[in-house]
Amino acid sequence: MPAESESMRDGVPSAAAQTPSKLTLSRRHLVMGGALLAVSGLALAREPKRRYPDLSAKQFETLFPATFGGWRTLPVSELVMPPESDLANKLYQHILTRTYVNEAGTGVMFLVAYNSMQINNVQLHRPEVCYYAGGFSIDISRPLVLPLGPGLDIPARTVLASGDSRKENILYWTRIGDEFPQSQVQQRIAMTKANIEGYLPDGLLLRMSVINPDNSRSVALMSAFMKDMLAHSTPAGRRMIVGVA
Repeated sequence: MPAESESMRDGVPSAAAQTPSKLTLSRRHLVMGGALLAVSGLALAREPKRRYPDLSAKQFETLFPATFGGWRTLPVSELVMPPESDLANKLYQHILTRTYVNEAGTGVMFLVAYNSMQINNVQLHRPEVCYYAGGFSIDISRPLVLPLGPGLDIPARTVLASGDSRKENILYWTRIGDEFPQSQVQQRIAMTKANIEGYLPDGLLLRMSVINPDNSRSVALMSAFMKDMLAHSTPAGRRMIVGVA
């Protein structure tokens, strides 16, 4: 009868046979470690990167001319502001408010809010939310394409908000990186698209409004106002407002 092998005695593998060799363990660990490093490297490579730098309050303010064409600023404003909260403080690094008036005494209220980095839980609030929170009813809210110059058509929205003492026509747009979403859903899609492309987009809300119940005349006035502002803006200001120099 042949002798039992060292690796098998009484039908039970010996301790030496049950214990993998150091060489086998080392190879297995190397393979597993390499796979984990590859996954980590891929995740790091796919993590969206910041593209837009922070701006100081002064840098941001100077992007928007205080006086241009036939318009000048007034020291007072009746602007409806975003509601105060910790979330609102996270939403915007900068909020600039002004009231402009022309030689005829017609006023345009102007608000621009900005954050250099948009992430999923920190997004721009659309004006319908702010006005409703301020006690206004939203009578009209519809998308439109705003022609601001040759080849410059901006997807925007027009809103009519009614309060106890006034009707306010609002014209606004949001810019997420290079996109101009006209709804909250489009806003999330724009953010996701930028993340897939590998960067965190900045976010701008630009809002104009006039106290006038006539929607068509109000939109025409604010369109002319913005064309004039763009004509007197620096390249950096134009990039901030409409994404092109």
